[in-house]
Amino acid sequence: MRRKPTVCFSVALANVLATSAADPAPRVDKVVVEKTRRRLVLLDNRRIVRSYRISLGGNPAGPKERRSDRRTPEGSYVVAGRNPKSPNHLALRLARQSPSSPEHAGGGLQLHGTPDWLGPLATALKGSDWTTGGIAVTNADIEEIWNLVVDGTPVVVRP
Repeated sequence: MRRKPTVCFSVALANVLATSAADPAPRVDKVVVEKTRRRLVLLDNRRIVRSYRISLGGNPAGPKERRSDRRTPEGSYVVAGRNPKSPNHLALRLARQSPSSPEHAGGGLQLHGTPDWLGPLATALKGSDWTTGGIAVTNADIEEIWNLVVDGTPVVVRP
């Protein structure tokens, strides 16, 4: 007498659980800021895993400041630390990669969110040049970046 094939319930259940589980967070090995495109991308092995619209450093505050004093500088950086109590929600401190650079200690460059006190009005800042030489994203975006990017990750700021 021939036996009917049976379905293994545990294998079928394992397949359902495996396909319904959330994808793990992507690995990020580099951050690239493209100032002209107002775009920040997170890369894994040269593959874009996330992309964000950014705001940059803007015009000088007064007539005595040089035009470049508040602009976001280009160059190679690393994520050198975190500020969970930033007035701009959260902030990642960026340091120049070259130890001989005068800005090696950080130079004040940060990747940050928007001022918490603005609340929903902060959306009006998206894409405008309002920071003091920094790189800004929305608060939801900086929370995601904060969780995906580890200290020591290279950051390149391009024109």
